Amino acid sequence: MFMSTALGYLISSVGQFIAGLSLAFVTGWQLALVVCATIPILATLGHRMGREIEQGVFDQQANFARASSVAEESLMAIRTVAAFGAENAESARFEKELLSAKMGGIRSGVKIGAAWGGLNFFYSCLYGLALWFGGHILLSAENVDFEPSHVVTVMIAMMVGVSGLSSFSGFAPAMAKAYASAISMREVMSAAEARAIERPLYSKDALPEALSTVETLEFRNVSFRYPTRKERWVLSNFNFRVERGQKIAFVGESGCGKSTTIQLLERFYDPCAGEILVNGINLSQVPAKAWRKLIGYVGQEPVLFATSAMNNLKAGDDSISDEQVHEAAKAAQIYDDLMSLPEEFDTFVGAGGGLLSGGQRQRVAIARALAKRPQILLLDEATSALDNESERLVQATLDSLNTVIGPITTISIAHRLTTIKGSDVIYVLKNGRCCEQGTHEDLIERPCGEYYSMAKLQQANEDPDDQEETPTMAPPTRSETRKISMKSIMSMQKSMALRRSGTAMSFYGTAFGAEGGHVTPRVWCRLVGIMRLYWWVWPMVVVIIVLDAATMPLEAIFFNAGILSLFNSKVEGVEAMYPHLDRAVLGLISVGLASGLAVLCQNSLFSYLQECLCMLLRKMAFVSTIRMDMAFFDAPENQTGSILVSLERHMNRVGQMMGIQLGNSTSAIFTCLISVGVSFAGSWVLALILLGLMPICGFLGLVVAAFATAVDLNAEETYSKAGKQTAEAATAIRTVKALGAEEYTMEVLDELLLILTEVNTGRSWKLGLSLGLNMCMIQCIYLAGFGMSAACIQYWSFNAHEVLLTLFCVMFGVMSVSTIVQFIPDSASGYHAASEVFRLIDQVSKIDATQPTGKIESIGDGNIEFKEVYFWYPHRPEVRVLKKLSFTIEKGQAVAFVGFSGSGKSTVIQLLQRFYDPQTGSIQVGGQNLCDLNVAFWRKQIGMVGQEPVLFDVSLEENVKYGYPEATDAQVKDAARVANMDYAFAGSVKWSDRVGLRGEKLSGGQKQRCAIARALLRRPQFLLLDEATSALDSTSERLVQQAMQEARVGKTTITVAHRLSTIQNSDKIFVMANGRILESGTYHELINMDGSFAKLAARSL
Repeated sequence: MFMSTALGYLISSVGQFIAGLSLAFVTGWQLALVVCATIPILATLGHRMGREIEQGVFDQQANFARASSVAEESLMAIRTVAAFGAENAESARFEKELLSAKMGGIRSGVKIGAAWGGLNFFYSCLYGLALWFGGHILLSAENVDFEPSHVVTVMIAMMVGVSGLSSFSGFAPAMAKAYASAISMREVMSAAEARAIERPLYSKDALPEALSTVETLEFRNVSFRYPTRKERWVLSNFNFRVERGQKIAFVGESGCGKSTTIQLLERFYDPCAGEILVNGINLSQVPAKAWRKLIGYVGQEPVLFATSAMNNLKAGDDSISDEQVHEAAKAAQIYDDLMSLPEEFDTFVGAGGGLLSGGQRQRVAIARALAKRPQILLLDEATSALDNESERLVQATLDSLNTVIGPITTISIAHRLTTIKGSDVIYVLKNGRCCEQGTHEDLIERPCGEYYSMAKLQQANEDPDDQEETPTMAPPTRSETRKISMKSIMSMQKSMALRRSGTAMSFYGTAFGAEGGHVTPRVWCRLVGIMRLYWWVWPMVVVIIVLDAATMPLEAIFFNAGILSLFNSKVEGVEAMYPHLDRAVLGLISVGLASGLAVLCQNSLFSYLQECLCMLLRKMAFVSTIRMDMAFFDAPENQTGSILVSLERHMNRVGQMMGIQLGNSTSAIFTCLISVGVSFAGSWVLALILLGLMPICGFLGLVVAAFATAVDLNAEETYSKAGKQTAEAATAIRTVKALGAEEYTMEVLDELLLILTEVNTGRSWKLGLSLGLNMCMIQCIYLAGFGMSAACIQYWSFNAHEVLLTLFCVMFGVMSVSTIVQFIPDSASGYHAASEVFRLIDQVSKIDATQPTGKIESIGDGNIEFKEVYFWYPHRPEVRVLKKLSFTIEKGQAVAFVGFSGSGKSTVIQLLQRFYDPQTGSIQVGGQNLCDLNVAFWRKQIGMVGQEPVLFDVSLEENVKYGYPEATDAQVKDAARVANMDYAFAGSVKWSDRVGLRGEKLSGGQKQRCAIARALLRRPQFLLLDEATSALDSTSERLVQQAMQEARVGKTTITVAHRLSTIQNSDKIFVMANGRILESGTYHELINMDGSFAKLAARSL
């Protein structure tokens, strides 16, 4: 903002000041020199105040950044927030951070008010000094050639020059914010330059020829600790070596350093000691971006971006052809799934791939890695989210890569030892060191070894049966997923159209018609209604505005009196002039002091109102958004980045419009009215003529301004897309860097910014015309005033005193109105932003846990029954996920759902949490329709642990207590013991330590154990476990499984599992395929059926 409109005003204001100063020096250099001698004082005070304002703005930005991070974290983890009934807790956390931002904004407003008030007082002192010095010194007998007209000319020239600076003062906050923002950006950029790992974007550092083929990769005495946790060494003197085409694996308990090794190989960090050698060359000497092109990486929590499947698979690499993508998709067993989607590979996958199942996301991530044709493949639990058959096929593909696309060095991290039996070398890590190494056969022959213990723990739960037939279950076919009636599609499209009217972005389409439309007049009424909450401020505001407005005509009166006293010196003598001149100067200074105090109070009060309004609107919008049902967040236009833009950009516009800008504009209007009223005390003819001109000029100016400031819907939507792109890239920065997609991300952002540039460029000439015409109108009033002044004296018998009084009053009044012109663009955009804000606030959630429509707070006998449930995701109605699904779960049973990825297992879990309602059929709990239950009460009965657990950037203890904040320390520690959170009791992670965004400071296993403790702490009646132990090592899994076996007594446990060994003791197992139940029974009953489950079990061995 500052580098566009405000910078133009600054240049114009400085030019006006220099021009006025030059004319003053030409006319009377002595007087001009004395007046200019005070400017260093002004500059010093302004600099000091500017630093204070800058610091205040910087602190406010930091405070709001924390609030924004809370909003981003909550919206990205909305399913976890909803599952644990934490909507109000997150709203309170958001409000807490907003409160700091609010107080910072108020403090900043007081400082800016002090600066403005001091400036007004200084101007009055400046005028008084010029009058006093001109009258007492320059008009004395020693300066016979100096005339009163010279003093007046110098005064007018200085007034015009100073008015330039005064008109720019409205942009002082923008300049302070711009400077503070520039400092923040410089710190970020300088920090990036200081890092030795990352090179500037678009740098062409080539890979050394010696590394064109990676023959060897070696860790030599590597030690490492994270920069944010320097007290703990993650790796200590770690050594390993791998040669081209070899397959090696790292195993060990959670937190032993396995994933850290992968991050060092990706060169996200450099080791603190030791060295990593590639073909004998130290990796720290190799360009990071060029090195990462040789690596394909698949993590245990794969990150996909909110774009199409094809764009995710290519990851911005244009050198990858569609054919390569299809081959990689087939190898990763995801091709058929993607082809069955409505737009095949061009289908939008949702934020974080949320519209795909966990297994589908993982297979897309595997395909993305294979599409690069890497020399090194890093697999961090890459198949943990896959069903057994998909895992077997994908694992077979990975095992055969050396023969299919040439030698690939594979480095795996695994908890499931069956996936790494074929590794050439297995390294067993413990406490950051390698305690054992060898092949599977070698390690299994060491009865006292760590690997042997882990293997036996896993084998103890495996079923010995082994069958060779191929499974009869088949993944959904393309034709089958498309079998949906036109009636259903049309019905859903109608429903979507109704629902989309409440989305964060759709109100761009509904706020205006096809031709631009109009904004509802209720916006003003609602804003006024909100501002009435602070009714006690308004009487003070009105009094202060009137007092401030009155100071301008009073200055004109005293200024006129001083000028007349100078001219009367020629008639009455210099000695007779002094008392009149001194009274005028004293009056000017007194009025200036009153004006300064009034401006200080006015700016402080309006800053308070502005910050209160911003905080209230942000809170209302956030509360409204976080209670929305999941279908809202599935929509492409409602991604987190888009919502954050609304929370930040629109709120600022509305706050500025109803805050300081409203105060300045109201004060200017009152000043103009009072000045015009006082002007009639002089020459009523001149006042009447100028009064007649002002509405005409004002009307023309406003018409042009309305034309210039119309909101462009394309620009607003593009702003949201840019915000979404930025937030997504920042959140998944490790994935972006691993894929080498930094330039691609910037190119996408550049395209969006180019659209904004074109839109703003096309709008700039309109805005320039508007501002130019408005300023021209003001000058026309000045010109008419000076011209008519002469006519009034010459033809209508008015004396100079009367004419000058009218002229100065009108000039001072119009000068105040001229400051409104700079606020017109922001006021227009603020008016439209207000309608967007209220549409965000007015959204209606179909399933709202904060205001539930269901009233029943009883689960009856606790039985759960699905009755002929049909379901499809609201934003993908073409694909039926569940088809006439029926089953019953009795209270206290332990049941499990198994089947291929995408068969509907996780959808059942989401329906049970009532994230969605089925389109047809019903879900009964205790004989009552789930829709009739109080959804908040129902979710309190549920404990949920997902395969990708989400933690929040609060302390470890607060994460465990999430959803049950009133828990005692003893209860927290009991749940932690059950979940085997040994790292918390050992002190490697303190209870008070923040765990980072999404728990990034913890290992995958540590996060999962924290999530399990969080679920158990609530003592739920129903436990939902979606691959809850997939990220645990064998020891932790055994302990947690035993503890959960005890904890689930009397509770209904519903498990989604791919590892069939974890569900052998289930009371009933449902085998799903294509959204239907194929088989059900106990583990042994299903094995004896020799059907789909039996064959699936055989393949899991």
